[in-house]
Amino acid sequence: MKLLLPLLTCVAVMGCSEQKTPADHADYVVIGKSVNHRQNSVDNLNLLNTVFFAEIFQTKAAIAAGGTVINSYLSGPGKASENLKFSDEDARYLTGGRKMTIEELTEIFPDDTYYYNFDTPDGNIRNLPATFKKDGDESLNPGPINIYLAQGGNPADPSAIDPDQDLVISWDKFEMGATDPNGLIDDMIYTMFGNCMGVEVGHSGHAFDPGSLTYIENEFTIPKETLHAGQPFMIEVEHSNMETDIYQDIEIIVTYAASTFLDIKTTGENTENPACPVIPMAFDGGATDRVRGGQ
Repeated sequence: MKLLLPLLTCVAVMGCSEQKTPADHADYVVIGKSVNHRQNSVDNLNLLNTVFFAEIFQTKAAIAAGGTVINSYLSGPGKASENLKFSDEDARYLTGGRKMTIEELTEIFPDDTYYYNFDTPDGNIRNLPATFKKDGDESLNPGPINIYLAQGGNPADPSAIDPDQDLVISWDKFEMGATDPNGLIDDMIYTMFGNCMGVEVGHSGHAFDPGSLTYIENEFTIPKETLHAGQPFMIEVEHSNMETDIYQDIEIIVTYAASTFLDIKTTGENTENPACPVIPMAFDGGATDRVRGGQ
């Protein structure tokens, strides 16, 4: 999503032609600290970890071209002084470290300004700033999230999900959620669904995607076609409390987030994938109590 018009370079004889910029390759960036929990039953949440992460989301054209944001790294205070490298995935991604508390995480990643650096065919970005603006000692991370399940209008048992009915996922109200005073994007809710092999097969939508969930939403439906009999799956719900900015037409999101993971199991006989493990593999690195799959 671009908020500024492309630059136009006018040549006297040839007229005007569009001049591309790094924003034609990097759509937006995200940096954040998240608190991850595992839900074993309603109102029973276990802390898994806290994590520092950063991402560069490439434009669709950049992804279609094979990835045009290259040589990307994050610089800044603490561990970021080592110039942390991003992955080569479509969304250039890095996990800087995991600790059990936000306070421990902040010792190695202070609440300060971090800088994105990367190259594109149409110019390079150096020192794109993203700042954690924490004020005082109060945590800006949303509280732990309880996940609730329903099928056919009735509460559903996570260990006995009917694969022939849609699954409705709901969650605790996003108390910290609010509209964005900068008018770029409101605080988000993400709902993700992974199969037994740790492959993400459902997602409510990324930032700026049409129909993605904001803080006012309270449920998301997994269609029955995604469910398969006799198999385990994993659900993740994330609340993202965000600050926004923009730099050279690239949107910046700084998030204090919270996620909860919940395993479910469908009833019936598994005739589709006998290789399914009893416990589903993780599609997200935040579920550190599960073996990572999907790789």
